[in-house]
Amino acid sequence: MEILQLINEIANLLVWVNTTLFYIFIFGRDVAMIDRLPKVEKILLRIGLSLPSLGAFYNVLTTSYPPPVDILINVGYACLFTWASIFHYNHFVSPRKNKKINA
Repeated sequence: MEILQLINEIANLLVWVNTTLFYIFIFGRDVAMIDRLPKVEKILLRIGLSLPSLGAFYNVLTTSYPPPVDILINVGYACLFTWASIFHYNHFVSPRKNKKINA
């Protein structure tokens, strides 16, 4: 396996895991702000998080080897979604858990 292919596999794994986590963080909990969104926006958000997750999962299963520029994009998405998951967990999920434990 070439180094770029390995980087692509890791990036796709990160995109798959983190978009799935982000989906769970947003739709798997009671989030008032999301509940107030119009139905069309909720559908767009669901699709927007589901498709990258499914695409990345497919890429992992098929060990696809795209051109280097696509690998660069995948690494960027992996960094973005990893940061978004960590940020969302630290600022929205973890504080709510602590409130429930302390209550």
